[in-house]
Amino acid sequence: MTERSLIAGVCLGLGLSLTACRRPSPTPESPSMTWVSIPATDARVRYVGRTYRSDTGIVFSHPGVTVRARFWGDAVRIRLEDAGLGGDVGTNHFDVVVDGAAPRLLAVHPGQGSYLLASGLPVGLHTVELFKRTESLVGASTLLALEVHGELREPPPRHTGLKLEFVGDSITCGYGTDATFVPATASSKVPGFTSKHQNPRNAYGWLTAQRLGAEAVFVCYSGHGVYRNLDLSTSGLIPAIYERAVPDHPPAWDFSHASPDVIVLNAGTNDTFAGAGTAAFLPDEAAFKAAYRSFLERLRALHPRAHIVCTLGSMTDGFKRKEQQGVVTSVHVGDWISQLVAERQRLGDARVHRHMMAMQNPFADGVGEDWHPSA
Repeated sequence: MTERSLIAGVCLGLGLSLTACRRPSPTPESPSMTWVSIPATDARVRYVGRTYRSDTGIVFSHPGVTVRARFWGDAVRIRLEDAGLGGDVGTNHFDVVVDGAAPRLLAVHPGQGSYLLASGLPVGLHTVELFKRTESLVGASTLLALEVHGELREPPPRHTGLKLEFVGDSITCGYGTDATFVPATASSKVPGFTSKHQNPRNAYGWLTAQRLGAEAVFVCYSGHGVYRNLDLSTSGLIPAIYERAVPDHPPAWDFSHASPDVIVLNAGTNDTFAGAGTAAFLPDEAAFKAAYRSFLERLRALHPRAHIVCTLGSMTDGFKRKEQQGVVTSVHVGDWISQLVAERQRLGDARVHRHMMAMQNPFADGVGEDWHPSA
């Protein structure tokens, strides 16, 4: 529902209209080959998404970060250090895809170190892909090495088409999308977050990119906002996260990398929802607009040619009201975003757009964990 309308919004902004041969081999491994270890920093190991190079390997934490490689042989494994705390909430999960087959879920654990991705393959040319499903709040991962039973070959070609960057919060991260519940009432209890059910492949960003044949990169963090976070803190706000390769890690992101063609900014949900039971229940218009305006200016300075699509949803459209001693006060964050987009357009920025995302209907569509959108 929201994915279809976002595709139309992106297309409008852009002006778009909508095997190698194998021979059998003994299993599980051919005795004629040996294991070869390739450092994660080797140029033949390709990455999509934000990473940085440490003393030991390649560090990343955002969902959707993808590692790709091609090898000749019959088995492949990785060595990886993980900072997740474990358990239902703190276990990082990856999709492992070999030769374009259906993804296989891989859970990783601190201290384990080595993970077999595939074995017993026919001896030949194979492509392996490791896709991070979980986000930064679960923990960062450091890829130390790729190990192949055979030899590493030149990597798959880079994507040369449309590149989309999705910036936002839990909705963009795919929080709880692999679980679907249909609540009976607005007060029904739905299960809370589990990391195994986080899956950006079932969120609006990835689905939109797939429909457009585009490459998707995600810069997002659950519970974080534009000027205030869900817990009313102001550290690690989305504009600050955007400057980092990995949230909460010192290295800055290197913006000399090619700019995305389209940036979809879905932020403001946590600014809206924050403040329950406090005097700061309603978001502050001046503070929100100042932070959002500044972020739009920064995005434009970094990416002069990119289309910027500003959206909000689908858990709220930004409307919030309170009643105190018979006096009703309301605000509308979605309207503020529309006003800021119109402001930039009046200043001559024809590449900034407002997309209106429909609000979810939990009783018809179902919800994911913690009332988040489900696939």
